[in-house]
Amino acid sequence: LKLQFLYFIDTLTNINMLSKAAVFFALLGCAAAQDPPQGWLGYATGTNPAGAGRITRAEAKWKVLDDPKTGGCFYSPWFGVETSDNLNLFQPVNPWVGHGWEMYIEYFQWWPTWNENTKNEVVQPGDILHGVVVFDESKQEYSANHTNLRTGHTIQKTIPVQKDGANFKEYTIMYVVFEKVCTFCSQYPPNNIVTFYDIVLEYEGKAVAPHWTTAYVDDKCNNRAHVVNSSAISITWNA
Repeated sequence: LKLQFLYFIDTLTNINMLSKAAVFFALLGCAAAQDPPQGWLGYATGTNPAGAGRITRAEAKWKVLDDPKTGGCFYSPWFGVETSDNLNLFQPVNPWVGHGWEMYIEYFQWWPTWNENTKNEVVQPGDILHGVVVFDESKQEYSANHTNLRTGHTIQKTIPVQKDGANFKEYTIMYVVFEKVCTFCSQYPPNNIVTFYDIVLEYEGKAVAPHWTTAYVDDKCNNRAHVVNSSAISITWNA
């Protein structure tokens, strides 16, 4: 039943990974309440070691992976920033869409459910992507740039910070994630590793060495996140 639902959702257009998960659980009558949801494989969580403050800048680079031996699945490595209640996620993503690689920026809000994507752009294996997310306190907005360093092309998106009652929410978490469960391990890239590097995380305008933890939700193909150092996270799997 799950695979049938996931196959159906994968055939829909203009719907991202997290919204697919939300639709899936809604169809089952048990919608997930917050991140991290089912569908996340290995992931790392970065937070302020001082324990307080809003993220004012987050950025990372990574290389577009090789094409998998077997197509037909939808998944993505990505990083993003998240509110402290794990209900609002803003992320530069790099999905394999079953037949090629793309890049775009997406925003997902669990309540009330809302999703926005930029236009997608095709990228090639070996391209270096550079995602940057910056907070504008005066406007209570986050802006993201997602750049292909080979071509110089940049995608941009700005989102307002959602309010919780009278107060604006605070984005306090950085995630580095490999998302989406495939049927076969051969549907994942043969590189068996993606590394997010030159990671920058700032709270209230000051750079920090993030406190990193690693975990996984779905256990597929031994997909696991690893802390290389404070500014690099790798995710590995067995294709």
